[in-house]
Amino acid sequence: MNKTLKTVIIVVLFVGVAILLIFRSDLIGQAFAALAGGLAAFKSKLFNSSRINVEEEINNIELEHKQKRNDWALVKEEYDSKFNALKARMDYLDYKSATISKQLGELDTTEKAALKKNSNLSDDELLDWLRN
Repeated sequence: MNKTLKTVIIVVLFVGVAILLIFRSDLIGQAFAALAGGLAAFKSKLFNSSRINVEEEINNIELEHKQKRNDWALVKEEYDSKFNALKARMDYLDYKSATISKQLGELDTTEKAALKKNSNLSDDELLDWLRN
């Protein structure tokens, strides 16, 4: 709507409220409610709403959501690759652990006794052993 039509509507609204206040004192609450509703409609730009502006806002929101979805997809790919790398490292450690266990099982009795003796050493004895 153009500006003059808005001005006419506002003036008519105020004149109507003034007439209600003067001639019908029992309608004061309704008059204030009508005034508040008129001001709210004016402030919300109800008189100047445009379908194009709403469509532009919808398109902007859809673009923003699409961008956020793409960002989340990139983050998901990043964490999936980190997860796969950790899984591969864990598989390698499992393999190494199995290999070491197999090698320990193949030790002869003297080597097993030496390992048992070393595992029972105190901290001071280990330091002395490492220095020699």
